Amino acid sequence: MASGSAEDYMGYEAGSEELVAKLVEDHQGWAASIARSVARAWNLDWQLDGLDGGAYEGLIFSARRYDPARGVPFRAYARRRIHESSTEEARKSKSWQRGVGADAPGEQESREISAMLFNVFPELREGLLPASAVEKGEEDSMRSSVRQLLASASMLATLHELEKGGADRAIEYKRMIGIIAELEPVHQSVMWQVYWEGKSMRQVATDWDVDELNVIREHKQILQFVFTKLANPKKSVGSLKIRPGLRPIAQSLKRDGFVGPFSELISGAAVVLLVLAAGLLLASEFLGHLI
Repeated sequence: MASGSAEDYMGYEAGSEELVAKLVEDHQGWAASIARSVARAWNLDWQLDGLDGGAYEGLIFSARRYDPARGVPFRAYARRRIHESSTEEARKSKSWQRGVGADAPGEQESREISAMLFNVFPELREGLLPASAVEKGEEDSMRSSVRQLLASASMLATLHELEKGGADRAIEYKRMIGIIAELEPVHQSVMWQVYWEGKSMRQVATDWDVDELNVIREHKQILQFVFTKLANPKKSVGSLKIRPGLRPIAQSLKRDGFVGPFSELISGAAVVLLVLAAGLLLASEFLGHLI
């Protein structure tokens, strides 16, 4: 089976039937594994509840739009779409609806966030707390693990509210993005991959070819920093340092001219606002001439 790197598909034209067929053939088993993972998190049957069909639809959708010339590995490109398609089928399944109940919307949201936590911390499926492997022997390891889970759940809940168009969380979301955009590019990349691309920290570590514990430690440190800043906006917290385990990755990203995705998000929003402001100014001058 092909590794999924862009080089494996350079001989195919983007969007061609040959490329779509090849991608589906190479990655159908991988897409099914994502469906099974979602089904385990939601306590569903991945086939009887239709998650396999959702994953297959997501795979075909991604295969039709994938362009190997961009240099992005197919699995990195398609993972989020396949996961979202499987999750959507889980939400629509009769087993899930019966389990949640029509009179418990809050419970449904809680279970969805819990399912997403299993993706961030796959070790939960093995009965392990996220920080237990990092702080083994420390008296407060249990408390630290719970804090990390609560912080991640808060991050996921904020994003969940944004997807629903919840205005109540808009200001908190804006502040959170602003704080993350000020972090080092490597820290921004960790948060983007985990919370926006839906990767586990194990997957991030594999992509970077580093020890998983390095990513876990860095992620924990980032969460503590972000939520300390959110809770105490007027307090001077200082800058967040990069731990030794990820310094080689940070240096490599800087050499490559990598800009943090949240910094790009903020700068892109600023450009849009400038364009809108310029448009409003021109419109007001035009109307002034008419009057």
